[in-house]
Amino acid sequence: MWRRWIMRKVRVAVVGYGQIGPVHVRSYKKHEDKVEVTVVVDLLEERRKSAQEQFGIKDVAADYNEVLKRDDIDAVSVCIPTYQHHDLVLAAARHGKHVFCEKPMCMSMEDAYEMEEVCKKAGVKLQLGFVRRYDNQWLKFKEIVKSGTVGKPVVWRSASAGYGAPSTWFFQRELGGGPFLDGAVHNYDFGNYMFGKVAYVSAHGSTIQPDRTGVDTGIAEVVYESGDRLQLMWSWGLKRGVRGGSVHDVLGQEGALVFNAPNKNPLTSENPDVQYLTVNRENGIEEPFAYDRNDMFADQMGDFIDTIIQDKEPKVSAKHGQEALKVGLSLLKSFETGKSVFL
Repeated sequence: MWRRWIMRKVRVAVVGYGQIGPVHVRSYKKHEDKVEVTVVVDLLEERRKSAQEQFGIKDVAADYNEVLKRDDIDAVSVCIPTYQHHDLVLAAARHGKHVFCEKPMCMSMEDAYEMEEVCKKAGVKLQLGFVRRYDNQWLKFKEIVKSGTVGKPVVWRSASAGYGAPSTWFFQRELGGGPFLDGAVHNYDFGNYMFGKVAYVSAHGSTIQPDRTGVDTGIAEVVYESGDRLQLMWSWGLKRGVRGGSVHDVLGQEGALVFNAPNKNPLTSENPDVQYLTVNRENGIEEPFAYDRNDMFADQMGDFIDTIIQDKEPKVSAKHGQEALKVGLSLLKSFETGKSVFL
């Protein structure tokens, strides 16, 4: 497998050039020694022109089915809406293309299992886009929590409110699932990464904006077999430009982990890429934890290319995508029934 890539780069088609597609292109271009973006695919002409203007992409197309037939494509970045992931992943795999699929994996567990199976039978890689697993800030967060620095078990709290996603499909129950699927799926994956198996979930919510079929504002809790808890209070229900307050911390018997440098004695560094998380302890003691800021998307896409070149298992696999999706879909069910859902 190594020998195959000695003479040429991995050739990628980025399908979808809305919000995340340009991030994929930019990230691949940071690894031009081993990958080239051969074509960008999008239905909208203005987006195709944008790819050409932003990154000098020479080849653009409107129909991914035609692109998948080409012999000069080795892999596909799936950057289209969630409800379209399943069909594109299956088509790419059946044409022998490796696949990087953005989160959430899809809109049903049946589709998620089929995506894994078809890729496996085709002998192609399937990697999921849970980028926090490549972010040094989040990896430091995990290290602190797992070490028991703030105690065990912990309560991980996340509260935020704003306008939400820019496209309407995000807010529809059957297309994007709303904030508690499309947005919070990052939290579910990272919670699984830190805490392991989920015991049950529960949720209550409402829909503030009348043009939506999915819950846009609610409270959700994920309880792990370890005793740890993830508590979410999220809203994508505000008008554009309106923001509510936010909370992001981890609470334990020994302290609280927060996403900022110490308040009393702010730390400075000659290196602007050195950042800090802080554990607040009894009697006002603040304990800083340093990490090196990195480009998580560039690291993620570089690892995907290495997965192809080195013929190794993806760091973020279909199983990880399925586990996070199951949590999200179970919470949507809890919103609908008003009952806890046991996993």
